[in-house]
Amino acid sequence: MKNKYVITRRENVKYVEEHLDTYVSNALHLSRYSEDDPLRSIAENNFYAAFDYIMNSPEIDNDYHCLLELHTILMDGLNEEIVSTLTEQQINELEAMLNQPTKANVEIAIDVMLYVMDRRLFKDGDVRVATMFANKFMIDHGCGIITVFKSKSDTFRQMYREYRAQEEKTDDFKNWIYKYCVRGPKVEYQ
Repeated sequence: MKNKYVITRRENVKYVEEHLDTYVSNALHLSRYSEDDPLRSIAENNFYAAFDYIMNSPEIDNDYHCLLELHTILMDGLNEEIVSTLTEQQINELEAMLNQPTKANVEIAIDVMLYVMDRRLFKDGDVRVATMFANKFMIDHGCGIITVFKSKSDTFRQMYREYRAQEEKTDDFKNWIYKYCVRGPKVEYQ
């Protein structure tokens, strides 16, 4: 798997800013917040706050502290338990996922996203936290963003259920995310 986009962090942030409303709308849809859900406005504000955090905090390391901070931001006011720590094993596994020198950054981001989702590190919000954490890594490394468009959310959910049920994980879901969910600017080369 190779990086689809190779841009600067600044270019990546600019691209996300230009499409931010769409990405927040996609995230709300994937998280199953309907238009009449009383918690939708809180969740929407949380998604904007999380994007603000990942786009405007280049000094924040991509580590478990960042993951936990994103969980706090995304679950604020939603009456869900906020997780303030991970086990030593989870920290080590996450660190190993983030440091795979033979893989492209986009593949590392997807691996980390799938790890967080599969391990169910949180009582609620694993998918949204995993995606935002992967996006922090993607933006920091200038390789676009992961977003699940509304038209693909049912397929994403079905593939996620199948992935979770696999004893031996295949790359089908990972490859699908790469193909349909990784987005970035169209770069014109001269």
